[in-house]
Amino acid sequence: YEIYQCDWSSDVCSSDLTVLFDLDGTLVDNFEAIHRCYDDVMSMMGLPGVTLEQIRRAVGGSVNVTVVKLAGEANAPTATRLFREHFPSVMFHGLRVYPGCRELLEALRARGVRTAVYTNKDDANSKKIMAHLGLDHLFDGIYGTNAHPWRKPQPEFTHFVLGSMQADARRTVMVGDSPFDIATARQGGLAAIHCVTTGSHTAEELAPHAPDTVHAGLAELGREVFGLG
Repeated sequence: YEIYQCDWSSDVCSSDLTVLFDLDGTLVDNFEAIHRCYDDVMSMMGLPGVTLEQIRRAVGGSVNVTVVKLAGEANAPTATRLFREHFPSVMFHGLRVYPGCRELLEALRARGVRTAVYTNKDDANSKKIMAHLGLDHLFDGIYGTNAHPWRKPQPEFTHFVLGSMQADARRTVMVGDSPFDIATARQGGLAAIHCVTTGSHTAEELAPHAPDTVHAGLAELGREVFGLG
């Protein structure tokens, strides 16, 4: 299929399209490592442990936001420091790509579509994870937090990414798994936001935030949005 055969209007769905992908819960499953790190940090601080389900419900807004939910505001500065120190030693634990990830990225690249990782995960760790998985060459850029003063959904972060990629917001779409990604696309003036339910939220939970489309996974998204066989 040609990329313009997807179900959008032809002025958006074309070879000069840019696709921004969230990382955790969208392209990769890194929840086991995140859970292990937070659980270790809570133990170090003498706080109650956390479950994997708690982690899935809490993540998305960067470490600064998640630690407040898990450890409380008073403990957040220490928990944030400990998490950032500890995570590099466990970040490959249980790491895997979601089905259809590599195939979708390769197909988009073959059709001249520019792609980037756009995440609230630490910038350096995001790059290391993509390199570890052998996916880094499939992106024009990888953009995470701590290298810049913003986090999603702040429009300044989106504008920085678009500027770095020389991309037009009207020809850029976001793929994500959470309300943070939906808000990022809307506040950044992107052409569309397409969600997958592989991460933290179900289709029913995403619906009130009005994404353009919701899909069971990346393979389905590739077929239903980008017209990839």
